[in-house]
Amino acid sequence: MERKTILIGLNELNFSYIQSYIDKGSLPNFKYIFETYGYKETTSEDQYELLEPWIQWVTLHTGKTYDEHQVFRLGDIVNREDLEQLWEIAEKKGLSVGAISPFNVANRLEKPVFFVPDPWTKTKISGEAFVEKVAMAVSQAVNDNAQGGLTIDSVLAIVRAYLKVVPMTSYGEYVALASKIKSKVGIKAVILDKLLGDLFIQQWKKYQPDFSSLFLNSGAHIQHHYMFNSIAYDGPLKNPDWYCSQDQDPLGLILKEYDAFLGKMLKLNTRFIVATGLHQQPHKHNTFYWRLKKHAEFLEQINIKGFSNVIPRMSRDFLVEFEDEQKAAKAHKVIESYKSITDNIQMFTVDNRGLSLFIELTYPNDIDDNFIIKGEFEVKNFKDYIAFVAIKNGEHNGIGYFLDSETNQLPDQFELTKVFDHIVSSF
Repeated sequence: MERKTILIGLNELNFSYIQSYIDKGSLPNFKYIFETYGYKETTSEDQYELLEPWIQWVTLHTGKTYDEHQVFRLGDIVNREDLEQLWEIAEKKGLSVGAISPFNVANRLEKPVFFVPDPWTKTKISGEAFVEKVAMAVSQAVNDNAQGGLTIDSVLAIVRAYLKVVPMTSYGEYVALASKIKSKVGIKAVILDKLLGDLFIQQWKKYQPDFSSLFLNSGAHIQHHYMFNSIAYDGPLKNPDWYCSQDQDPLGLILKEYDAFLGKMLKLNTRFIVATGLHQQPHKHNTFYWRLKKHAEFLEQINIKGFSNVIPRMSRDFLVEFEDEQKAAKAHKVIESYKSITDNIQMFTVDNRGLSLFIELTYPNDIDDNFIIKGEFEVKNFKDYIAFVAIKNGEHNGIGYFLDSETNQLPDQFELTKVFDHIVSSF
């Protein structure tokens, strides 16, 4: 490897939307990178249910299609030691490695200079003591986002990280963002990715690993929930003002932050690779997202017993583990029996793996205070068990984007698995 390489995951960003902002005079660093290096398209799965980022990023990290790697759930990678990931390959070739929030990646490294898992994957944290505390704080903040709470320990860890990794010249930027938390939507997500970016740069400058990566997800989150407010969106749908007023553009805010981060990358004099895995296109009708607040309490309310663990995942999803397959099967039957009495729509979908159930709260409509669901039992106060997450604005599209600051001699469109081959060939 002639130059140190950084893989930047800008999850699910729509590059045509970015171009719209560029055309309106914004995002100078994106403009420079697009014009200087160009970008290519990647292709992935044909089935929509496989167009999930936790599936497609495993494809990028391992060079295997879904049919080959069979990783369907977020967190499944932890028990898949048969799947060799980019960082392990780099380390075996004698390269030093580091990673901040790599998506659905297991830390099986011998001596990473730093490794902060994504907030949903239960794998070991590596690095300085404060890095471990930051990782735990970010996980707590992200997983409890729908309920809005941060523990005192998480707040203290984030403040310590801020003081340690943020240059004083950026203090004003954080203060300006923090002052808008109550008046503008998406600000917390912008601050999170800004802090992860500063953490990555501070750790990279200190250790300068040969191969390292940073994964940023707030852009995907904001597209999913606020794409209709973007100046790049020209469709017929609008978000209600109580959700996001028409004078706000959360996507523009996060893209501005990513643009500033890319400006910092340009100054590091490294090879950098940008990938999105997928991209998002506008959703075509109103869909509400809901999340259980107290998963175990709700399961007990509907008389599901015998589970050993409940693990919240992204937004609507959670994992329930059992020590007995019969109890899991019974729970599966109970959960899938629940429907809204208002419109008879099923409330949950379940993926049963024998000893674990991956459950999604998939009911798509609005839920009021008198909402009742009925299955083997009746739950009259279902609204008390859930938190509103968002209104769906963006949906997945299997086309992703890719650029490499060292070469644009690649086909205009190629399979996502080839990104893995391209990176490994440089080790």
